[in-house]
Amino acid sequence: MTQWHPIFAQLLRPAVERYYEVLTTMPVGDAPREADFVLLCRTAQTPPPFLGLWRHLTTWNILEFNGPTVSPRRGDVELLVELGLGIDRRLRTQRGPAGRLGALEALGPGLWRCRLLGRMVLLVSSVDLPVEEDSLPLHIVGQEPLATEIQVAQLVLQHPELQQLYSGWVATLHQRAWKEAEAMGRTAKKDLFDIRPAIEWLGLDRVIEQVGLERVIEQVGLERVMDQIGIDRVIEQLGPEELLKRILPTLSQAKRRELKRLLQE
Repeated sequence: MTQWHPIFAQLLRPAVERYYEVLTTMPVGDAPREADFVLLCRTAQTPPPFLGLWRHLTTWNILEFNGPTVSPRRGDVELLVELGLGIDRRLRTQRGPAGRLGALEALGPGLWRCRLLGRMVLLVSSVDLPVEEDSLPLHIVGQEPLATEIQVAQLVLQHPELQQLYSGWVATLHQRAWKEAEAMGRTAKKDLFDIRPAIEWLGLDRVIEQVGLERVIEQVGLERVMDQIGIDRVIEQLGPEELLKRILPTLSQAKRRELKRLLQE
């Protein structure tokens, strides 16, 4: 069977090698895929003098050669584009980044549109997007100016349905903005949001660590904590002897005498 690729390479080199370096079976990325021919333009003061087919060559080119005994198949063009993108990434790491997008069309603040390989591409800047319901997920996970974060918190506070969805996250991820928005827009404190999703994500132990266990107990009230736990459960968990070991060092002499009197009754 005739090997057409080596023959074509031998014929191609004399025609273009004065102006282009001809590379064959060039690896693309990490996968075992290769481009048949890659042509890289040599540095020159004047453009190549081609008048026919080769005048359409650019800085670099990829050629996929199907010999006379092979018929093109559906999908070959898309595979060729994939190969070209792989080579482009490889060359850009050597030559530095270069723009490859088509003309950008501004659709609004923080939103642009262009076409790439026949597909529509949208570019989004969350920092520049208006603060509105649709953009809330992007604003909440982003790091933005404080003024923008306050706008996000205010929007969430103004709508009960948004409070249920997002306020726990805003209060957790943007604490300063949330507090300022509360101070600016609320006069009576009430439960506005469910922080359980944020607690599940962070972990209750981490939340308590950040808030401080003493502050949690102070806010809830020690008596309420004991009522919730139950003194019987505490004694069962620690045992009477261990409980006394922990309590006695914290008591004054007067409190110890009072405890001894109560135990003797």
